[in-house]
Amino acid sequence: MAKRTSKLPLEAWAAAVATTAEDVRTAWDDLQRRGLGTTKGGRFTVSPLALRRANSPVQRKLAAHLAGFLLTENSFIVRRPGDPPGSPSILNTRITVEHIARYFVDGAGVAEIQRDLPQLTREEIEAAIQYYLNHRDEIERDVRRSDSIYAANAPKQEPIAP
Repeated sequence: MAKRTSKLPLEAWAAAVATTAEDVRTAWDDLQRRGLGTTKGGRFTVSPLALRRANSPVQRKLAAHLAGFLLTENSFIVRRPGDPPGSPSILNTRITVEHIARYFVDGAGVAEIQRDLPQLTREEIEAAIQYYLNHRDEIERDVRRSDSIYAANAPKQEPIAP
């Protein structure tokens, strides 16, 4: 079965990931060859594993673009695009760096965090802690914002009559 590559939006992808159309074609062809990228009905999709298994920075940027993520300096930490962008979270989960930072600030180690969140690997937890340490002001601002939202919306406790 012949590949239909003439419909690939190479120029748009190249602009989105700041590289050449030739580099994007190479990255996309490799993702498809390895089963991490598919084309169906004119739609281009990547496997959730594509970001982790990318063989090059271009492949990782392309996979992130197609999956709808904004990359960070850490391969395990991503954001959803938007204005403002979404909270930094662990790739392929809804667990935010803020959540891990709360554990860390409370004195929990990687093993304790992993015991409470067994779906995360040690590397993912370490990446979230490192991201927190590198972006402490931003994450602590997120924590304060979350706390104020909770305080404003939490059910009020009625005093108990003696």
